Amino acid sequence: MIHAFVTLSFFLFNLLLHLGAQEPMLPFVLETHTYVVRGNDSLQLDLRMPQPPAEQGTGIVFLHGGGFQTGSRDARPVAAFLDAMAGQGIPSASIDYRLTMAGRGFGCDIPTEEKRWAVRIAAEDAHAALNWLVSADDWPLPKNGWVIAGSSAGAEAALFAAYCATPTPWQGAMSFSGALDAAIRPDSLHPPLFAIHGTCDPLVPVGAALHHFCPNDAPGAWSLIGGPAWADSLNTVGVPSWTHRTCGGGHLICNTGMLDPEVQTMVVQWLSGHWSAPLDVTVDLNGARHQGRASCPQPCN
Repeated sequence: MIHAFVTLSFFLFNLLLHLGAQEPMLPFVLETHTYVVRGNDSLQLDLRMPQPPAEQGTGIVFLHGGGFQTGSRDARPVAAFLDAMAGQGIPSASIDYRLTMAGRGFGCDIPTEEKRWAVRIAAEDAHAALNWLVSADDWPLPKNGWVIAGSSAGAEAALFAAYCATPTPWQGAMSFSGALDAAIRPDSLHPPLFAIHGTCDPLVPVGAALHHFCPNDAPGAWSLIGGPAWADSLNTVGVPSWTHRTCGGGHLICNTGMLDPEVQTMVVQWLSGHWSAPLDVTVDLNGARHQGRASCPQPCN
């Protein structure tokens, strides 16, 4: 029943997306390429290039979710989101990456150092994908560079890639229900962030908390700062960042957020260079806007 509900939810979000489209969708080319070989693994990416190519824009490198143990670069919400972006002239590459926790999980029983390692390995693959994109010479490269984005586990890898080294090759980062190691500190040289998150996410905290809200003495008690809280920290050091918080929203925002027409519109605006000033949007579960984050009507259960 849960699977059927989620499938129906994705269908409804796609229907609303198409019904609510304000502009005609541009055509795009979808190609699959191998971008790096790691041992016996040939890692591939799905490249979406709008036609005609938008050389002046910014592209997206996207990492799917799945707890570093499962998931696919062409998962339905990822494909729908990137199709919509391509239809607005934004190129993208949805990538495979090494799933180092396959068969093990990513919960409270997995030691924190192993979690960090899984995130770092995925971030390395994202950098390899960026290198492939930059070196490709058979299609026009977006002159404004690439942002790194991801959903859930993919968002954790994206945030690591964007903010754990300075300078960074990424022009920005986008997080759907992701978080960053709380030991990282904001720097005025960091790229801007757009963070989408549910305020009642039981797995990845929206603020500062332990991963999966593990007990303090659990092997996997990893201290994280959620995407929106990290965006707030970036704003304090002059890096203008955006947030979209859903009051009462859980971890499923990592998928439904990608299919939300308002979020999609905000992403297009953000990628179009409107990230020169901070922006915070808070909505209820029906998508109606609140006047400020303090207006979430009730605490999480």
